[in-house]
Amino acid sequence: MARSKQGYALALALAAAIVVADQLSKWVIRAEAHRLPVKLVAGLHLDLTYNSGISFSRFAGRGSIVVVMVAAVAAGVAVALVFSPPRYRPALGVILGGAIGNLIDRLRFGGAVVDFIGFYGWPSFNIADAAIVVGTVFLALQVVVGRRE
Repeated sequence: MARSKQGYALALALAAAIVVADQLSKWVIRAEAHRLPVKLVAGLHLDLTYNSGISFSRFAGRGSIVVVMVAAVAAGVAVALVFSPPRYRPALGVILGGAIGNLIDRLRFGGAVVDFIGFYGWPSFNIADAAIVVGTVFLALQVVVGRRE
């Protein structure tokens, strides 16, 4: 059975766009760190932090173990993108872009990612984190809708 090539270009373009937006935003935040924190609107602020853990700072300080885990997840998402039905590929591309964006940070900053978006009491996050969450929600919706069709 041949795999459909439909959707690969879009998925890879989404992944690349997220990596660029994520890395560019982190570059700007690091360059302007002397002006931070900045309150944008009620409850939303920008501030530079480094997170050596994964979501909600779990496994913080575990360095290379976290890097290997994140690399494995990125590789798994890339494999899933190759073998998935075309309708799932855009969401997987978004997730892959976020995973690669954070993996780049971990390789550059001793296992940590640059976080800078703060919202009320929520832990700080970045564009890559947001892409992973949005892509995962979109993928879950695709799976649920796909089962009903």
